[in-house]
Amino acid sequence: MIVISLLFDPAPAALANHRHYAREHGYRHVELDFAELSGSSDHARWLYKYETLLRHLAQAQSNEIVLLLSENAAILRSMPLPEMMAGRDWLVVCTESELPQTDVLMFRNTADVRQKVAELVERCRFGVVLPEREAELLNAFTSCPFQHRVGDDVHFVTPAAPNVESVWAKWKAFSISIRDEKQHRRFRTALIEHINYCRARSLPYMTLGDTGVREKSTHSVFQPNRPIAPVMLYTPNVAHYGGIAEANFRRYCERHGYTLYVHRDIPAQLNDGKTSANWFKAALLREYLPNHQWVFWLDADVLINDMNQRLEPFTYGRETVLARDAGTWIFNSGIMGFQRNQQNYDAFARVIDECAKLEDKSNVYANMGDQHRFIQALAERPDLQVSSFIDINTPWIFRRPDSFMVHYFGMWEDHRALLMDYDLRLAAM
Repeated sequence: MIVISLLFDPAPAALANHRHYAREHGYRHVELDFAELSGSSDHARWLYKYETLLRHLAQAQSNEIVLLLSENAAILRSMPLPEMMAGRDWLVVCTESELPQTDVLMFRNTADVRQKVAELVERCRFGVVLPEREAELLNAFTSCPFQHRVGDDVHFVTPAAPNVESVWAKWKAFSISIRDEKQHRRFRTALIEHINYCRARSLPYMTLGDTGVREKSTHSVFQPNRPIAPVMLYTPNVAHYGGIAEANFRRYCERHGYTLYVHRDIPAQLNDGKTSANWFKAALLREYLPNHQWVFWLDADVLINDMNQRLEPFTYGRETVLARDAGTWIFNSGIMGFQRNQQNYDAFARVIDECAKLEDKSNVYANMGDQHRFIQALAERPDLQVSSFIDINTPWIFRRPDSFMVHYFGMWEDHRALLMDYDLRLAAM
């Protein structure tokens, strides 16, 4: 049996994962690092990939099985190759579309399979018009549908992406195919390192580090009566990442002498049972504003990455602290700061009034969300200043070691917690 790791992008965690699987079963492991081809044409990468497959099939023993893995593949469960290939000559499985994924491919060395792969290689030659997607090259190999199971009712390949449900952690599955999105390579590294960590310790997937949060009450105030006060709210269903953020905010506020308001559920006096937590930002900011010179809202999917940066420099000569949204919005409401003055107090009242008129506030994006109401209340100010998201409220895909506050929006909740946990460990190095 042969396991081939063919990597066109630096992925040490994936290579370690593949190596561990091969060693578990005593399979020959071929490690091919072609990261220097990562920016090359599809022709070059696809041609080398399938030429490599054909070469190793030609050298293999009759009926020997070859497992071909990419940098976007990881093994979740230690299953032997013959068990999964019983009664078949190839195993090509779809995940996110009717076309097969190309990260986890398995072939048996037969004359028919070699012929099909040879024809595939011919389609990759320089000068030949390529299909739009690599998966279209595999049309000679009948593919299995999404959720195809092998052996003892095990999913052969599960999909993964930052914004896709974390079925890989819940299903009984052999492997994972991570969507190839170059801006999400840090997510890929975090995910596969997590898989490797849990496999090495026989832990359930999504077992994350202890946040240290021990408070069980729904509301806590740390270091009251300070001039600057961040405010956060998260509900029990997102405590796996809300607790990570809380512990992070508390360390930051303790370091710089800020008050921190933590709500671990929607306050009873505000909760109508049908409104998502994000819609209560204005009410809580309005409640705390009279007690401080500045209040800051921090979403529960935010981390303070650079603990040495203070909030005061952002407040000089301003009445609000806002950052441009990465999308088409004027600013993003995940991180906002407000000076204590009547104008801001009245703006909160307008947001509250506008939100009260809406029937559907059941989720973050209903009726364009609370962000739209904050923009309505603030956008017409002639002196409104909006900072760069590079300075504050940095989207997670743009995180750097010197980023101040990083915002993990647009992610599936489990993946958000996983990446936040990973980035905190990066920042601590």
